Amino acid sequence: MICRTEGLVIRGYRMSESSKVSLIYTRESGKIRVAARGARRPKSKFGAGLEPITLGSFVYYRRENRELQTLSEADILYAFPGIKQDYDRIAYASAVCDLLNSMTPDEDRNALLYSVTLDALRWLETVPKAAVEVPLWYYELRAAAALGYRPHLSGCVRCSAKVPEGTVSFSPSLGGTLCGRCGTQGQRLRRSTVDFLEHLQTRLPQNVDLSGFRTEARTEARQALRQFLDYHIPDRQRVRAFDFLDRLQAAEGKVPYQGAPAEEGVT
Repeated sequence: MICRTEGLVIRGYRMSESSKVSLIYTRESGKIRVAARGARRPKSKFGAGLEPITLGSFVYYRRENRELQTLSEADILYAFPGIKQDYDRIAYASAVCDLLNSMTPDEDRNALLYSVTLDALRWLETVPKAAVEVPLWYYELRAAAALGYRPHLSGCVRCSAKVPEGTVSFSPSLGGTLCGRCGTQGQRLRRSTVDFLEHLQTRLPQNVDLSGFRTEARTEARQALRQFLDYHIPDRQRVRAFDFLDRLQAAEGKVPYQGAPAEEGVT
């Protein structure tokens, strides 16, 4: 059967001297694996259409009970130039794609997850450089919700009471924050960190107020989100891009973020 679909190229790897396999997350069919014959040749008909972090239109031949389908056409719809011109943005976009791959089985359609992925990547193109990690946090929160694991951040996950000021307990196993009466297990987070994560969880990118973002909370927010995903999606593949991001951030020796310069638009 011949299929035409829109999709995001999330990764690729060598199949032979002249061909490659690409993983594409599609709106209609979820994640598919396609063999692109001749894609590694200099004058391949696929051109740059199979580069990771590329939104494209694809035609492939689908056979039932086969993990690998045969690609016949690939046309670029959008190449995310704002990401590919910046090293840090490429690193975070790669983490989004790597996470998408690790969280999803083949051919498991999820239109909401597809839309959330594109929203995060488009935001990553334009977000101020000082806040380039925020779209990844947004994606982790929204992707968890799209997969049925939305963390509860608006109050106590057990009794719904308002969580206290100061520090708050966050339990991945229980799925959210706890008030002092209901327990203190899990990671301790500053209330400001919880408030910003909840803000990300309930806003579209264009409506996010970045003034709540501070790099001094990055480590605890990053750890909380990763621990949450590790608990609720335990059999997912290791997200190798996270290791690279950790090395990148350590090498940069980032100082606490006190707000981006005025021309970058963080207010």
